[in-house]
Amino acid sequence: MGRAQTNNLKSIFSFDFNYLLTGLTNNGVGLGVKYEHAINNYFSVKGGFGHITFKTGIDDVYCTSIHLSLSLHGYLFGKGLNKLYFGIGAGADFMNYFGEGIVPETGKDTILNVTPNIGYKLFAFKYLLFDFNVGYKINVLSSNNYYNIQDYINLGIQFNIGTSILLSEIIKTIKTHRSKQ
Repeated sequence: MGRAQTNNLKSIFSFDFNYLLTGLTNNGVGLGVKYEHAINNYFSVKGGFGHITFKTGIDDVYCTSIHLSLSLHGYLFGKGLNKLYFGIGAGADFMNYFGEGIVPETGKDTILNVTPNIGYKLFAFKYLLFDFNVGYKINVLSSNNYYNIQDYINLGIQFNIGTSILLSEIIKTIKTHRSKQ
């Protein structure tokens, strides 16, 4: 647990399994990735990409979605990508409907949202980080087919626990180990 005091990470790459869980609970599949990079000890920029295919509320109609997000995080204690942070982010979902059922007249949608949040990052082990955060997702532009995909959109209060495997730290350890041989 002492890892948090010596954090000097400049970037964090992680998989976002929320897409997988959302897909599985809606008879589909998905996966996402996120990348956060420190601008300085107090601020970072975080980008995300996700893809999911899931069953809508209409019989035999599915939706595939591409999600892009960008957010700015502020770290109150100036410890870099560590401890307490606050942030504001924006996201866009590009939706396409298909299937054997009655496909909505508007076969493509774009949904835009803004999400302010607050969180805490905890280094649990040398290569593992937990990100506990809460935010409030607000739609700026809604879907014409919202009633069919409301389980996917998940507006309102957002509770998340993110897990990151610090691949950059694993690579550094391997390189250090090889150079000592």
